[in-house]
Amino acid sequence: MTPGADHSARDRLQRTLYFACGIGALVFGLLMMPGDSGIIAAHSQLAPWYWWSSIVIAVIVPASFTLTALWLKLEVLHAIAFASIVGFWVMQLLWVPAMNDLVLENHATPWLQGVTALPSTLTGVLFASRAVAVFPLSQFLLVPLVQLSASDTSVTVALLDGCGALIFCSILTALAFAVVGAGDLQDKATTRARRLAATNAAQRTAEQENSRINAMIHDDVMSVLLSASRSGTTPELVTQAQRASASIASLALSDDAANRLYSADDVAAVVRDTAAASGATATVTLTQAGPLRVPGEPMAALAEAVGEALRNCVRHAGDDAHITVTISVSARTVEITVADDGVGFSHHNVDPRRLGISLSIKQRVRGIPGGDAHVRSTPGAGTTVTVKWTRP
Repeated sequence: MTPGADHSARDRLQRTLYFACGIGALVFGLLMMPGDSGIIAAHSQLAPWYWWSSIVIAVIVPASFTLTALWLKLEVLHAIAFASIVGFWVMQLLWVPAMNDLVLENHATPWLQGVTALPSTLTGVLFASRAVAVFPLSQFLLVPLVQLSASDTSVTVALLDGCGALIFCSILTALAFAVVGAGDLQDKATTRARRLAATNAAQRTAEQENSRINAMIHDDVMSVLLSASRSGTTPELVTQAQRASASIASLALSDDAANRLYSADDVAAVVRDTAAASGATATVTLTQAGPLRVPGEPMAALAEAVGEALRNCVRHAGDDAHITVTISVSARTVEITVADDGVGFSHHNVDPRRLGISLSIKQRVRGIPGGDAHVRSTPGAGTTVTVKWTRP
């Protein structure tokens, strides 16, 4: 396991602190070797089983984090830390019973008191409550008690050492506890941000779907109703009704289609099918300059907008109008232009509330991230509708 496999800031910070404790154990172990109160000098004054056990529990076990902190599961690291903390307490309590003589030689003191920084830091990393204060308080009691029992030091010096252990251990425990707590705060902030983003995304999706449904109703269902109000049942009306039915059925678009990625050739095929379904006779050309693959949602919006543009050409451009559809695909953008050389119109004479342009084409495409649409027309000079999608 690597740090990248951890799913929270808390996990990553705990792993990092464990690794730091491993390095600290190596340093403390080397520093505590020499001297009258060192590990080597204590060898002849302690029972062999205790001497080796104290080194393993107080130094070697924490030092193992240098090799294990970056790949073992956190549950295993927590177990090692817990064993190290409890084991340290046990070794402190057993120091005096394990001594060969009544007092240590050369006014020495137990070397364990020099490595209290390791279990105190591990306590702050491991436990997530204020109960971490138990370890510093325990050192305030154990350090002077063991020191007075194992050496000929004075009560004053022993009490001062106990106060020093309390302060030193409290600082290290609190620092480790605060670092892990900062990870918790970051995780909570990340969770809130994700929930907010999901809520906003759901709202945008609902708005886009509503726009799509409104546009579909205008393009297909309303067209059928208008045609039915003007005439009886005709082949054209039947065709429009079939198209409206297909549009309504597309609301239940399968996940495969919605999640599909469309290549440039796929885009061209969709546009050709859309042109055929609209009843327009159009020349479709494709220019590909990049490997862009278009997701299902923007592809659907583009196809629906192109279909409305082509239907407008059929209805308003004139019988002699020539219609062209140009598709351009680059590395990040797909652009589709529907142009005719028909009668055209003036934007000033179009009701801004008219759904055919504002909703069916512009809002439909602009409602998707990266979408854009423009309609240009001049009386007597035809109409050009351009829709495009740029990968965000």
